[in-house]
Amino acid sequence: MTNPTFDFNAFVEASKKAFEPATQFNSLAMQGFERVARQQYAFAGELLEIAIRQMQLPTQVKDVNELTAKQVELTTALVEKTTQRSQDLVKLATEQQAELTKLFDKAAADYAAAAKKAA
Repeated sequence: MTNPTFDFNAFVEASKKAFEPATQFNSLAMQGFERVARQQYAFAGELLEIAIRQMQLPTQVKDVNELTAKQVELTTALVEKTTQRSQDLVKLATEQQAELTKLFDKAAADYAAAAKKAA
């Protein structure tokens, strides 16, 4: 009786092919996390900058009206930056969702083809 030899390379290739969608998902998730983290880090820097400028205002102005005008100016700038950041996050989420949809569609098509071939 002969025993067929175990093809270790075929096993490794099948394992790589089976885990490829999970690896791609992990890569995509980490890429998205990094992009969001960078966005939030930049926004935190902008908030710190605005806070420092707000704290310096009382020493730079002559009266309350000028202080109020400068605070309104800083607040307006902050609102514009915040609006832009939120729009960037929505765009980032939309792009990430599109990438995930492509990944899932490709994986589903690959598995459907493999199931059809096996049947």
